[in-house]
Amino acid sequence: MYESLMNLPYFQGMSKDEITSILDKVKLEFLRYNDGELILKQGEPCGCFTVLVRGEVTSSCISSDGIYNVIEELTTPFAFEPYSLFGLSPYYRCSYYAKGVCDVLSINKSYLFEEFARYDIFLMNMLNLVSQRAQQKSAQIWNMREIGIAEKIVNFMLYRTEQLDGCKILQVKMGDLATILGETRINVSRTLNAFQQGGLVELKRKEIIIPSLRKLKQFVLKEDKISEPI
Repeated sequence: MYESLMNLPYFQGMSKDEITSILDKVKLEFLRYNDGELILKQGEPCGCFTVLVRGEVTSSCISSDGIYNVIEELTTPFAFEPYSLFGLSPYYRCSYYAKGVCDVLSINKSYLFEEFARYDIFLMNMLNLVSQRAQQKSAQIWNMREIGIAEKIVNFMLYRTEQLDGCKILQVKMGDLATILGETRINVSRTLNAFQQGGLVELKRKEIIIPSLRKLKQFVLKEDKISEPI
């Protein structure tokens, strides 16, 4: 158990004695899920600090209007929306499913801040990681330079995903995607077909599969000769 916690960035820097002392006081839940099982559901209250200890998960985030769904494969180290623990909307924004067999650690929010918060290193790790995500999302907006449709498509996915690596799937009608991007359906279709010819995406009916968002981003940066990151 100690080794599992030490592999997570939130607990790095804490000694074995510190973590052992906390484990004696705090109720931890180590849960195992089989392939396809629901771990957390979109819209449910976020009452626990939950982390993926081993394996992979798939997230599914349906837009509030139900027009599109973004599916993403995620692997360790990964915490399930620590930014949703507090604030005006303390609810999960995505649903999460096991991809194969995976192990998850869950700590009740009250225990988390009664015991772990006594250690400055844990608070620093937590604040750094949550702040890093907020800064990354803010930078994506302020650095937005939508020169063409290709960049708009990449930015659309960057704003709605957690990691560059891992397969992404966008389930959406081509016409709806064109409306969201402010482009014509034919131009969006041409751009996506060009991506497909380059082996960067796979197009199916109402579905766009992106094996590597990192490679797609790098391709668009190179093609548009943009010096700043998207």
